Amino acid sequence: MARLVGIGGTLGVVAVLVWGLSVRTAALPSVEGPAAAQARPADWSPVDVPGPGEHPSALLDITQEVRALRALSVPAGSVPDYAATAAKQKAELPAVRRRLDGIDVEGWSTHSKVDYLLLRSELDNLEFTLRVWRPTTRNPSFYVNAAISNVGRHLTGGRYMRGDIMPYSQERAQAILQALADTGKILAQGRANLTEMVPELADIALEHPGGGYYTEGGQLQYIEKNYEKWARLTAEHFPKTAASQLVPAAARAARELKAFGEWLEQNRDRMTGKFAIGLEAVDWYTRHVLLMAYDTSQLRLLADMERARALSFFQFESHKNRRLPKIEPAKDYRQYLAWDDETALIIRRWYVGDQQILSDRPYMEDVRSEEGHYLMPFGLIAFPTEKKPGVKRILLVPADHWRAVYSNMGFRTDPGVLHGHEYWPGHYYEGEVHRRNPCPVRPGHRDGGHSQGWCNYLEELPVHLDFPFVRGPRARELVYINNLQRAERIALGLKVLSGEMTPKEAMAEMQKTVPPLGSGLGVRPEEAFEEIEGIIQRGLDHGMTGRLQIFKLLADRKMQLKEQFDFREFHDQLISMGSVPLSLLRWELTGLDDEVKQLWNAQPLTATEP
Repeated sequence: MARLVGIGGTLGVVAVLVWGLSVRTAALPSVEGPAAAQARPADWSPVDVPGPGEHPSALLDITQEVRALRALSVPAGSVPDYAATAAKQKAELPAVRRRLDGIDVEGWSTHSKVDYLLLRSELDNLEFTLRVWRPTTRNPSFYVNAAISNVGRHLTGGRYMRGDIMPYSQERAQAILQALADTGKILAQGRANLTEMVPELADIALEHPGGGYYTEGGQLQYIEKNYEKWARLTAEHFPKTAASQLVPAAARAARELKAFGEWLEQNRDRMTGKFAIGLEAVDWYTRHVLLMAYDTSQLRLLADMERARALSFFQFESHKNRRLPKIEPAKDYRQYLAWDDETALIIRRWYVGDQQILSDRPYMEDVRSEEGHYLMPFGLIAFPTEKKPGVKRILLVPADHWRAVYSNMGFRTDPGVLHGHEYWPGHYYEGEVHRRNPCPVRPGHRDGGHSQGWCNYLEELPVHLDFPFVRGPRARELVYINNLQRAERIALGLKVLSGEMTPKEAMAEMQKTVPPLGSGLGVRPEEAFEEIEGIIQRGLDHGMTGRLQIFKLLADRKMQLKEQFDFREFHDQLISMGSVPLSLLRWELTGLDDEVKQLWNAQPLTATEP
């Protein structure tokens, strides 16, 4: 009988979001043959995750303390005092850390030890944010995006559509109006608190305010026009008593934002902050927060090898397909949505029935895409007038948006290239499973390496198992182009974070290192901007690293179980244990602790001056 346990850390920068997860050692059922597997119900899962009553009381108590300290970053009220919050967290963090360090975990289950490490990683993430990223004093986007997202959180939009059926309720309408009125209060804090502004981060605030995809015309200098366009359209869906207030309220908020942008431009030459945080800091973050047993030299090697593998496998696929015509993006939304609906139907049946490599869950809705509005600076918006029970609605950019026209990711060319990453069984699937985890620690924890690694793994897995892409075999080439782009995120990201390369140089370099290949369109300026912007604000994207860790875990499990290895059992365990770092999930699933031994001894954070 095998024993299970897991752990995690998360990449949080502006709003530190590292929660802990916990899963007690649970006995696995014996591995059964194909006939028994076919008889299992569709929602079968082999993982028995422990609930609150199965955890040490000391672990439950310190979880509450850590989470209470973390919750200070999201205080009650629409306009938190960001400087006061950061000061309070700095003051209280050492005492909470001493209490955590003072707990004797000897005799605890592997599961509870993993949960303990998760809580430690959350405190380390908070310390790293307060001492290294320092968003409240370094990053103007912190305040610009806070003001915009304060409004955006009340809207019916986002990638995974949320919110009211139209018209907006009176309560929601008043919340939107109040959020607009609070814009000046948030930005005033920025003027007072930004004592070590970074010019490159100020450029991002000016170039890409708010959420959504970076798009020409979305710059802060156009905020008045963009807010007016959004407000006039949204007012049509407001209750009559509030509709007339929206456009004037949006105009006042837009003037505040534009004035803040002008203030940034006037002060840019006096900004002395540095965008690079140094490789020592990256090493510390990787080990203590992400709980990955790698240093930056190893990450460079992994990225270099993955780049070579991606290009080689791309060549293998393109050689096989050399006599087939090149495939191109959909000509219109009718064509695209037809491909998308077909992919959604095929992929779920393929995983659960055909390949029998993943369990469905009874609470999973059908996933369907639909075109949304793209209204800067909020991004994807919708004004739904009817409910669709049992359907998870995913918004797509309008047909004239650059993401629909020439995104290098290939989604528009064949939805299957990224369907498994974004929808089912990717981010939508993993999110629904993780939030239902019965452990008192894990549901609130999101680990970037696990999440992105799982979804990147699900891009490549269908290629190896001959998934029937709706556009045919040439779609397979696009998967390796995406792998190449993710390897470049690590390679170029390390150069930027070390100061070896400026953000603008890295953007230009990414366009050279990920050129048009096969059916791929190459990285365009907008995508290059998005890639590097995220790195200097939040750190490295570890989709590539997480995928390689899953391959390693799969190999270890295969060697342990030999011919008894079962893909469905492996995948169900991988996703059911919580969004935790894969090094610790490997310990939990296999009992192998060679990586975990490197992570137990915490080292003080010494890098504090980017």
